[in-house]
Amino acid sequence: MWGRRSAPACTRGAGAPRRVAERLPAATRATSSGAWRPVITVFVADGCPHCAALLADFEHRHVAVTVVNLSLQPERAAEVLALTRTPRLPVVVDHERASIGFAGRSSTFAELGLAARPARRR
Repeated sequence: MWGRRSAPACTRGAGAPRRVAERLPAATRATSSGAWRPVITVFVADGCPHCAALLADFEHRHVAVTVVNLSLQPERAAEVLALTRTPRLPVVVDHERASIGFAGRSSTFAELGLAARPARRR
């Protein structure tokens, strides 16, 4: 017939690569107290339709996230700028990358009434 196919890399013998699920981090990590906390952080702001859509999608998929609302915590805007170098929301941060926007769309800080550069303290 067609011959025998080789087994996928994830099911090969002892020296084979680990399965994809083993390479990916868990959705949550334990803290020193033993409690679990989300590994995904989402930066949003009030009035951002893309932020609301992203949070609704995460809720629909039952994904645990830590939400940072820049309308309530404007001092944390510097974190977004350090991660992305662009003043746009929403921003999703996991253990290794930061992603801007949701479904190909995002809002600028100016559109949301946020300062692009937080005031420096003297």
